[in-house]
Amino acid sequence: MANSIPPVVFITGANQGLGYAIAEVFSQAKNPYTILIGARDQARGEEAASKLLQTRTNQESTISPIQIDIASSESITSALDKISTDYGRLDILVNNAGIFGAPGKMWNSTTRPDWRAIFEVNVFGAIELIESAFPLLRKSPSPRVIVVTSNMGSISKVANGHVPTGAAGAYYSSSKAAINAMLANWSQTQKDIKFWATCPGLVATEFGGDFTKQHGREPKDAADIVRKCAEGEKEDVVGLMIWDQDGKSGVYEW
Repeated sequence: MANSIPPVVFITGANQGLGYAIAEVFSQAKNPYTILIGARDQARGEEAASKLLQTRTNQESTISPIQIDIASSESITSALDKISTDYGRLDILVNNAGIFGAPGKMWNSTTRPDWRAIFEVNVFGAIELIESAFPLLRKSPSPRVIVVTSNMGSISKVANGHVPTGAAGAYYSSSKAAINAMLANWSQTQKDIKFWATCPGLVATEFGGDFTKQHGREPKDAADIVRKCAEGEKEDVVGLMIWDQDGKSGVYEW
């Protein structure tokens, strides 16, 4: 049965924002997918899945919610156990869940607990989820891990003055540099799995508050780079931090 279902794609933070747009892009792709909506809140995940079922254009694709809080080891284990039981494999893992600042302190994360909160989600949770998913991914004929990152995590760009949010974004930037470093390592040490770090650019979502909502680009446009990685259109940039916008594409230096 596991081999008869369409490729299984698990997207974290998929009940809203960019994660929702990524799920929507997969649900409207030419190829069918088994789309798993990762959400901290089960009810919000179910609501997102219900909406996506109404807007999908590929009727062969299925959409289901998976409860997961990547700041919780128990939640990660439970989610992967469910995927293993229900589907027997994982073809594509999209690590999208992330936070800019500590809860309730988006632009004012100034204490050690604030920094730890950012790293718990953006780094520690992401690492644990991805590494815990390796056994399931290796049951796929073409395992892929796509990490949604930011060019704010490029040490090269920061060193050359790319600090669009100033000191307020330092800990978010540092967290993305850390997960970028892990992805670069995995791409060298886990050769049977393909990895990408994708930078969506500024996206019109709630992620950065009013600024991103007013100045960002359409979420579905930003989300399509993930589909391209999944469908073999980015094979020449495996293991790198990539971007795709306004008909152009490229690679950011680490």
